[in-house]
Amino acid sequence: MISDSMYKLIVENANSIVLLMDTKGRITFLNRFGQRFFGYPEEEVLGKSVINTIVSEKNLSGQDLVEMIKAIIANPQEYSVNENENMRSNRERVNILWTNKAIIGYDGTVNEILCIGNQTNGKP
Repeated sequence: MISDSMYKLIVENANSIVLLMDTKGRITFLNRFGQRFFGYPEEEVLGKSVINTIVSEKNLSGQDLVEMIKAIIANPQEYSVNENENMRSNRERVNILWTNKAIIGYDGTVNEILCIGNQTNGKP
């Protein structure tokens, strides 16, 4: 069995973005790789909406990303694998392939969405 400290070590040293988002779309966790990748220190991103931090309201082709985030929160199983345009703190657009998984609470409701991401070679 892996200890809590080992889990933390693995997550913080992964070469992937590890993000937790609550059911209102706010970032509750972003690992160090994700902080470096997006250009945000932890204190600037925790508790903030993914919209207008790491996701713009619309992508460059006009897709409504606010609605996409709402759909991921409402039906995470339908977005278990999802590629979309994201945005770094300097406003650079990047494509990320995300795997999303609902974190279910003891009462059976979705508490958070676990999102693991890696940059793709696609053009934004």
